[in-house]
Amino acid sequence: MASKPIVKWNTFVSAHQQFNERAHRYAYGKRGREGPFALSEAVRESLQDRSSLSLKATNARARIEFCRAARRIMRRIVKPTLDRPAYFLTLSPINFVTSAAEAETYDWSMLQKWAEEQLKGFCYFGIVDAAPYANTPRGREKVVSWHIHAIVWNASRDEMQALKDSINKRHQSLLPNRDAAHFRVRSSWKGLRQSLTYMLKAPLKTYRVYPIKDSNKRPTGEYRQKKDWHRSGEAAAVCRFMHGAEIDKLCVAGLEGREILKDVAARSVATIREQDATRVRALIRAVG
Repeated sequence: MASKPIVKWNTFVSAHQQFNERAHRYAYGKRGREGPFALSEAVRESLQDRSSLSLKATNARARIEFCRAARRIMRRIVKPTLDRPAYFLTLSPINFVTSAAEAETYDWSMLQKWAEEQLKGFCYFGIVDAAPYANTPRGREKVVSWHIHAIVWNASRDEMQALKDSINKRHQSLLPNRDAAHFRVRSSWKGLRQSLTYMLKAPLKTYRVYPIKDSNKRPTGEYRQKKDWHRSGEAAAVCRFMHGAEIDKLCVAGLEGREILKDVAARSVATIREQDATRVRALIRAVG
């Protein structure tokens, strides 16, 4: 059964903790240490608690604190209403789909630059995400769909619709019956908070594509997709292709969003430092 979207805080925390446990089991098991599917020492290091200060993209603690900071800072600045909503925008052109092998050396700055061109003049805060596919409409080829999720505000519905239409006229998505650009209106903080939480998760799930058939069980040419929690090897693959990425460096931002990004990164690092200092003091008291 396909899993539900990660939009609640408790689910976000537990999902990253479970990913961390699964990745650690692989990384320090026989397959993760030896043979053709072994993870490098640098990849294993990114999973360690001490790497959270560098905001490594596959580090569970870093993801949790970065999202916590973003939720607090965004709430102060972005206040959506029915008359002035915010928008949850996804940009996923097929131009930025790579094979699983190519994903390990992919330069996501190309996607960031493209997104910044599309969003010029908008207030936004977003991030590069990656969706691993176990198959595609063409067959069992494993690919990674690199895409952007962003929160956009201080824009009208007409402006967002024009942006969406413009991108979809020029770009296709991996699935022929899906748009390369789409957005959802967020007219309350609750809805915006859920989108922000979803946006800032790590790549925690693998996608699988299924053809849609008509009443006579003949393919219609359209497809649906399901996503499920990674198996251990799939979690390891994420660790490989996200290696070297830092959460704040994956982000994109425009106008007011630039200050938000700066504040979120600073606050998340400060929180991790405070937590570490508290742990040290507690340890000193325990042994003193």
